[in-house]
Amino acid sequence: MRLEPFDTQRHMVFSRRATLFGGGATLLFLGLASRLYQLQIHDHVNYKALAEDNRFNQKIITPVRGEIFDRFGKPLATSRQNFRVLMVPEDAGDVELVLNEVADLLHLTDKDLKRIRKEAARQRSFTPVEIADNLTWEQFARLNFLTPQLPGLHSEVGATRSYPLAEAGAFVVGYVGAPNDRDLAKADDQEKLLLRQPGFRIGRAGIERTFEKKLRGEAGSVTVQINAHGRVIEEYPNLANEPVQGQPIGLTIDAELQAKASAILADVNDDGARLNVDKHELSASAVVMDVHNGDILVYASVPAFDPNEFNVGIKQSRWQELNESPLKPLLNKPISGAYPPGSTFKLITAIAAQEAGIEPSHRVTCRGSLWYGGVEFNCWKKEGHGTLDMRGAIKHSCDVYFWDLAQRIDIDKLAEVANRFGLGLPHDIGLGGQVAGTVPSRAWKKSYYRSNPAQQTWFPGETLSVAIGQGALTATPLQLAVMVTRLATGREVHPRLVRYQDGRGALDPVFQPLAMDLSELDVVRAGMDAVVNEWGTAARSRLDKPEWRMAGKTGTSQVRSLQYDPVTGRRLKNYELPWKDRDHALFVSFAPYDAPRYACAVVVEHGSSGSGMAGPKAREIMRAVLTKDPALKSAWSPPLKPVKTVSRARTDRPAGIEGGRP
Repeated sequence: MRLEPFDTQRHMVFSRRATLFGGGATLLFLGLASRLYQLQIHDHVNYKALAEDNRFNQKIITPVRGEIFDRFGKPLATSRQNFRVLMVPEDAGDVELVLNEVADLLHLTDKDLKRIRKEAARQRSFTPVEIADNLTWEQFARLNFLTPQLPGLHSEVGATRSYPLAEAGAFVVGYVGAPNDRDLAKADDQEKLLLRQPGFRIGRAGIERTFEKKLRGEAGSVTVQINAHGRVIEEYPNLANEPVQGQPIGLTIDAELQAKASAILADVNDDGARLNVDKHELSASAVVMDVHNGDILVYASVPAFDPNEFNVGIKQSRWQELNESPLKPLLNKPISGAYPPGSTFKLITAIAAQEAGIEPSHRVTCRGSLWYGGVEFNCWKKEGHGTLDMRGAIKHSCDVYFWDLAQRIDIDKLAEVANRFGLGLPHDIGLGGQVAGTVPSRAWKKSYYRSNPAQQTWFPGETLSVAIGQGALTATPLQLAVMVTRLATGREVHPRLVRYQDGRGALDPVFQPLAMDLSELDVVRAGMDAVVNEWGTAARSRLDKPEWRMAGKTGTSQVRSLQYDPVTGRRLKNYELPWKDRDHALFVSFAPYDAPRYACAVVVEHGSSGSGMAGPKAREIMRAVLTKDPALKSAWSPPLKPVKTVSRARTDRPAGIEGGRP
């Protein structure tokens, strides 16, 4: 049959389409075949490795935290057993039912329950959530008895922090706490895996915080097989990298003396009984240094907090009590408490006067007051001290004498000498929160009143206040300890709190002599000796052994202007004032006088009198130090290298702990 032209045209179109379709299908088949060849034959080895990599993962093993020791190897922060319980939400089924069952047994608060629900919601259902840790043995035993009836719960024995000195070591060692969202935000991906491990803690204060990375150690890992959902199917212990325990840190602190000094400051006897029944009116701090190498032997502040409470989770009521206490138990007083140094600063004024050309033989007659600029300045001794030279003025702490010197000394000279002896400057000892204190000068006043030019001029009358340790002048107990250390030695001694780190001990430093005529210190030291041993202002603080002869200086600093009885006009005595309005009590000292070895600074907030309160406490602390004499005992030697953790805290951890690639 002969095709019509129209049919012929249709046949040709069909043939072209069939040819194009067949060619396209052929090309597609060839492309697929080529790709299959590449995937299954050419790149087989590479993709097999990737598949194996997706099949296997790494689970984080938390390291044991490094220990902190005192100078003789006694633990200040160590690890102990931690009984805790975890819950795997997907195994628990009804999470709320399980929580209700254990809430009463574990004393879970609404805050605890909120935290558990939050963690369970933001993690995958097979990832364990910590329900509670630091359980008592009774709680742990009962929980293990009930575990078969409570699906999803897993009890385990881990490690947690322990602080043997409790309150006595709080401000030195610090404490640890759980990582928060800010910590996670600053961490890289690998570090986040470690921080998210149940029960993991990081340093929050003190040495724990400063040396966090060194104390933390190195995380280990173990190879695990996972399925497509990321759930652990099998663990391979033979492919594990064991964690490395954190480095040990050795401090200069003497744990025995630290505990003793804290008890002395708190008026607690050896049996633990409080000698001062009015415990709400006692807030004090003390620092003791070895004047040869700057080692801080005692760093005490009372009242304090127990770092063990923070480790186990401090109760809200206790936290509120600590925050609201007028005694400031959360304040690290040795470096964060700034107080007017009072008459202890007269030692600096005496040195500045000599450098200004005033001889130690310079004599002044004290009749109980001094008139300056139409204002009467009253000496602490109303009837006056009579005629005194510089040594006698230090012995009797005569205000009039030092007011006379103040009229002959420029304030900038006084400030320069104060800085040279460690005041007004921070001292890096490895603890955060340190304040520099204030040493006023012309430059300081211009800066302080930069928004008020009318107040920027320094007036000579202000120097009179500074010369006796008042006015804008403030110092910390650590600075006062440095000051008296440099007075005792004539050298630029720097304080040191960390003695060992990185597996090795630090060599004793060599301190340079102070930039001054060191003979100018003789009259100051002699005056300090007279204060204690020649019936000066601290006669009651004399030590009973001649070989312990202690030199010192009392200080009583006002916290507010003098107060008077509204009816009689009589000046009120300290004991008649509310506790917060009473004067601070201070005392600085060194011993033995003939061969200085130890220096001490004590501050008792609102203690009324340096001679009556701070001096006797310093005497007892120095007696304890000299009785033991740490310089005669061998110091602790650290391990040569970090310790590998041989066995993990637990080997039956439930499947699903979050892991990551190394």
